[in-house]
Amino acid sequence: MTFNIKTTKGFGLLEVVIALGVLSVGVLGLVKMQAYMEVKAENALKTLDALHIAEAQMEYYQTRASHVSGAVSTASNLIPFSDLNNDDYCLTTNAVDKGFVLYCNVSPVSGGLTALSKALNTIDIKVSWADRRGVPQAVSLKTAISKYSEFD
Repeated sequence: MTFNIKTTKGFGLLEVVIALGVLSVGVLGLVKMQAYMEVKAENALKTLDALHIAEAQMEYYQTRASHVSGAVSTASNLIPFSDLNNDDYCLTTNAVDKGFVLYCNVSPVSGGLTALSKALNTIDIKVSWADRRGVPQAVSLKTAISKYSEFD
C-alpha cells in the first residue's frame, strides 16, 4: 500500500519573501512615527520655552509704578504707566539668547470711552520662532492693564 501524502517541512521561498515584505512595511511605519514624535516633542518644548518668555514679559509689564500701594521694590525698578509703550521695556535679549523673537505692543484701549482709554492699556506679547522644518510658530498673550491698582 502506497500513500501519496506530501510532508512539508519548513517554509517556502515565497512565504519568506512575503513575511519580510510585511515586516519591513511595519518597521518603516515605526521609524516614520518615531521621527514624527520627535518633531512634536521638540515643538512642545519650544512652545513651553516661548510661553515662559511671554509670561516673564507680561509679569515685567505688571511691575509698574503708578500709585501702587503695595510695591516692595524701589520706584526706579518699576515701570511708570505712561512709559509702558516704550520699546526699552521689551526684554528682547532674553528671547534672542534662546533663539526666539519677542514682539511687544502696548496701546491704549480704543473705542468711544476717552476717559477709559487714558487709564487702560492693552498689552500684546508675541514670541515666535521657526521649527526645524522652517515653519513659523508663535505663542501670544494679550491682556489689559489699568493704571490704577486694586489696592488703591
